Amino acid sequence: MKLSDIILEIQYKTFEAMAKFTFAEDGPQGYADAIRALPGVTTVTVASEDQDTKSATYKIKIISQKEPIEAFDALISNAKAKYSDIIKAEVGEQTIEEK
Repeated sequence: MKLSDIILEIQYKTFEAMAKFTFAEDGPQGYADAIRALPGVTTVTVASEDQDTKSATYKIKIISQKEPIEAFDALISNAKAKYSDIIKAEVGEQTIEEK
């Protein structure tokens, strides 16, 4: 069996959801690009940023083999592990859509 055959058998799904992040001292400035750099993330669109509350809401599109909630939980876990400035992150489960 060729590698190309194996790759074609793998089923990837694309999901999109709204996620809210709360940041520490520096606030949300520039974190859209940082989140976009995480594994599996294809696009990040800033829905809102509030420097006063140090929070931001993003529309995030990911590609994964996992189920949607599990995939976004992994994204949140990766983001918190990689960027210590993220205090809290949550995905609106009702906003998850398969694309």
